[in-house]
Amino acid sequence: MSMELIGGAIIAGLVVIFFVGKHFSKKRPKETHFECARCGTLACHTDRTIEAWRNNKTTFFCQSCHIKWLHARTPRERERGTSPAGSRPGSRSGCLGVVVLFAVVPLAGLILVHAYA
Repeated sequence: MSMELIGGAIIAGLVVIFFVGKHFSKKRPKETHFECARCGTLACHTDRTIEAWRNNKTTFFCQSCHIKWLHARTPRERERGTSPAGSRPGSRSGCLGVVVLFAVVPLAGLILVHAYA
């Protein structure tokens, strides 16, 4: 193997590792508890509130206030809100894009190494 091929493979691998770490890192809030914005109760973070925190939300509601809010919504609003956390109805998750990225980056590096060899 030539040095260019090894160098290209290393660069492609580092790029893939960077994108994997960025895409799959699951950050959590430093605080384990929050004060409910509606009733003022001190509550533990749940998957729902952690996902809201990851989406840069700053107002959190305890589980009971959230359930009251859900029941107060009209049936049409409830239907629109049944999509998974962090996604909009009709949107795509982007998993295929990530898979394509992982396939294209190393191949592009390999092609560039062979083109300049």
